Amino acid sequence: MNRQTILLISDMRQVYLAELLTKKGINVRCLDVRNIETVREQLEKLKTFLADADMLILPIPVAKIAEQEMLNDILNKNLVNGTRVLGGCFSAEQTEILKRRDIPYLDFMEDRIVTEENAVATAEGVIAELVNKSPYNIDEAKIIVTGYGCCGKAVAERLAALGARVTVLARRREVRKAAKKDGFYAVDFAFGAEEAMGAAMLVNTVPAPVVTRTIIRELPRDAYILDIASKPGGTDFACAKEYGIRADLVLGIPGKYAPKESAYILGRAIERFMLREGMN
Repeated sequence: MNRQTILLISDMRQVYLAELLTKKGINVRCLDVRNIETVREQLEKLKTFLADADMLILPIPVAKIAEQEMLNDILNKNLVNGTRVLGGCFSAEQTEILKRRDIPYLDFMEDRIVTEENAVATAEGVIAELVNKSPYNIDEAKIIVTGYGCCGKAVAERLAALGARVTVLARRREVRKAAKKDGFYAVDFAFGAEEAMGAAMLVNTVPAPVVTRTIIRELPRDAYILDIASKPGGTDFACAKEYGIRADLVLGIPGKYAPKESAYILGRAIERFMLREGMN
């Protein structure tokens, strides 16, 4: 096994990851898919490189590649059975292709260790986004955090440490119970409209339509909504625009604010994957 790895670069995480893997003695070929005008050209090169590849590392999320249909066609027609595929947030179609082709794969965002380690970088990036885009201080601000998974918990903890009055909205009783045990006021989404009153900021971590008109219309018009859930997010962005409330969907926060640390996280995940696959 020559361990040639094809790495598609969509942000600085992959740049640092390429350096890290190269230092470990892995032969890395990089394809830059950041420029939408040249992405098809890069994917054409991918077709020719795949025959000699042990691993194909796609972006986080994979949807960062503009030409998803072309990528799916390549996965379906050009992958060889000896190639392992890694990436973040594979679509249902991509997962089906990989399973049907019996291709070993790893979704980084379904790896528990990666999600826990990534949550820290995500939470710090969320704070940076709030500081840059909200007209209010975090200290003493009422901030709603929707969801209390790894990211929601990390975000809530760091906002509270900065003096925010954090309210957690969560659907499941056991999740609300966990948030309350951690010292947060936590309620069901049924009370979202009531909690939205007077909130300066709202951070959504739920990849489902949970920040609805019912909640948005009760927010102050100078509130700021930051949605970090997987595309398309969980916010009714059209409704936010209608009410004049700024709402941003910001993906890949670790790659934006902590790309080198994120590369180390991915590098460790790749090592664990290679070990499981007998590639060491």
